[in-house]
Amino acid sequence: MTTEIKNMRRVDLDWLRVLAVLLLVPFHSALIFIHDPQVVMYVKDGLSSNFLNRFAGWIHQFHMPLLFYVSGAATYFSLKKRKGGQFIKERFLKILIPAIFGTALIIPPITYIARLSQGISVNFWQHFIDFWQFENANLSGLDGKFTPAHLWFLLFLFVFSLVGLPFFFVLKREKITVLFKKIIYKTGVPVILLALFLLITFFASLNILGDKNPIYYFLIFFCGYLFMMDDRFQHTIDKYAWLFLVIGIGCEITRQLSYPFINNGTIAQILGSLNRWAWLLCILGFGHRYLNTGNRVLKYLSSASYPFYIFHLLLNTIIGYYVIRWPMGVEFKYSIIVVLTILSTFLVYEIIKRIPVIRLAFGIKNIHNN
Repeated sequence: MTTEIKNMRRVDLDWLRVLAVLLLVPFHSALIFIHDPQVVMYVKDGLSSNFLNRFAGWIHQFHMPLLFYVSGAATYFSLKKRKGGQFIKERFLKILIPAIFGTALIIPPITYIARLSQGISVNFWQHFIDFWQFENANLSGLDGKFTPAHLWFLLFLFVFSLVGLPFFFVLKREKITVLFKKIIYKTGVPVILLALFLLITFFASLNILGDKNPIYYFLIFFCGYLFMMDDRFQHTIDKYAWLFLVIGIGCEITRQLSYPFINNGTIAQILGSLNRWAWLLCILGFGHRYLNTGNRVLKYLSSASYPFYIFHLLLNTIIGYYVIRWPMGVEFKYSIIVVLTILSTFLVYEIIKRIPVIRLAFGIKNIHNN
C-alpha cells in the first residue's frame, strides 16, 4: 500500500467519522418525535412524526456500523506506530477515562431532565444518588437509574480494542500477512465480502443486548482493521459502490413497504442485515471516491468530533425539553432543535477545550496541537 493511498484513506475516514458524528444530532432529534416506547429518548414531544420515524430508522441501519468500522480502520493506523503497551495506554486515556467521566458528569443531568419531562419532581442531588442504583436498572436511564446512554459506544470500543489486540498482532506477522494476501488472490474480494456478510448476519440474528449486539459490532470493527490491510478491498468496494447503493435502496423500500408483514423472522433478519451491509459498503465506496481532500474545515471538525459525540446528547436533551413546549408544528420544532444543538455543542467545545482539566478528562487534544 503506497503512502499516497494511506493518506487518502486517512482523509476519507476522517470525513466519514465527522459526518457520522454530526449525523447524531438529526438522528437523536428525530427520536423526540417518535412515540414507540422501545425507542429510547430522554424527552418526547406530544406530537409524533411518521416521516421522522422512517428517517431515524434509515439512519439507524448504517450509523453505528459506520462508526465502529471507522474505529477499526483507525486502530490499524494506530498500531502501525504504537506497540501493544502504548496502544492500551492510549485507549485507556482516550476512551475509558472520558467514558467514566462522561457517565459520572454528563449522563445524570440527562436522566434528570428525563424524569422532569415525565412530570416527576425530584431534587437533582437525590437523583444523582439514585442514578447509581444498579439493582433492577433497565439501563435505559428512563427510570432514573444507571445508564451509559450514548457512551455505550466508548465502552464497547475500549473492550473491542483489548479483545481484538491479540488478533491484530497475529495478522501483523509476515507469514500471516502473506497467507492473507494469497487467500484474497485465490478467493477474490467479492467472495470474501459475501462470506463476511453471511457471518455477520448469523451473529446479528443472536438476541444479545438487542440492537447493541456486541458480537455484531465487533465483527464490523474487525472488518475496519481487516480492510485496511489490503487495498484490494477498497478498490472492490469503490468498483461496486453503485451496486451497493441500488441494493440498499431496494432493501430499504422493501423493508418500509412490507412492514409490519415481515417485521420478524428469518427473512426480516436477512433483509435487515443485507440493508445495513449494503449501505455501509456504499458509504465507504462513495466516501473514498469523493471525500479524499483534506482542508482546514476537516482539521477543525476532526478535532471537535470526539467531544461533540460526548456532549451533544446533553445539549440535545436540554434544548428539546424546552422546544417541545412551544406551540409549533413538528417540522419547525425539529429544525430548531437540530440547529441549536449543533451550534451549542460547538460552543461548548470551544469553551472546554481551553480548560486543561476538562480537556484531559474527556480526551480532547491540546488546542496548540490542533
